Amino acid sequence: MRRLVLSIAFLALAVLSACRDPELDKGKAFLQLEDWPRATGVYDACVQKDPNNAEARLGLALARLGWSRDKAVFGTDSADDWLKAARDFAIVDRLDSSQNTRDDRADALFHACLWLQKRGRTAQAEHVARLVQIADPRHAASAQFLGNLSRARGNIADAERWFSQAIAGDSSYLPAYMSLGELADLDRDPEGAIVYWQLGQKRDTGNTWFREHIASIRDSLGWSR
Repeated sequence: MRRLVLSIAFLALAVLSACRDPELDKGKAFLQLEDWPRATGVYDACVQKDPNNAEARLGLALARLGWSRDKAVFGTDSADDWLKAARDFAIVDRLDSSQNTRDDRADALFHACLWLQKRGRTAQAEHVARLVQIADPRHAASAQFLGNLSRARGNIADAERWFSQAIAGDSSYLPAYMSLGELADLDRDPEGAIVYWQLGQKRDTGNTWFREHIASIRDSLGWSR
């Protein structure tokens, strides 16, 4: 799982606030130690004192994100944990237009989506996945998630649109090529399936899934390999 790029975050934190609060430096030290609970506590207190302090809000978002990731390792995270982090990143964007928290905000939202889906709360998971796409239309995994839901409901056109969106966001995202090929195969378009799977194979030449599925369709069509 992707770790926080704290060195970059600290550079941002160093220039955000014109009027320093000594507690901000304490929070920064806790972030460096990856002491997420204490960093969260310090930054939360700073935010309570000054809700418009972008540095404090960014520190709080980073601390909550780091703590949620650690909790997830032990299965003690919650949708609320991830959503709070996402909310704080969104507030940072509003407070300081020079900050770009899109990637971290989308990451936090998508973890909340997966948490909800694992617990059978599909409608809520879908809503959050759509929020991910609003935050970052390039987020391939959330587009794939929405495509899978559409496919399960029999809405093939919508599924195809979401899988294509996943590739538009990340041309190396292999599950979308797999899914688009499967849709083409279901639509009795084996040649189209091969095209999608070959595109995926070009991005991962050693992928056995693509190789085996392309070979299977070629055999069914009587084509030589």
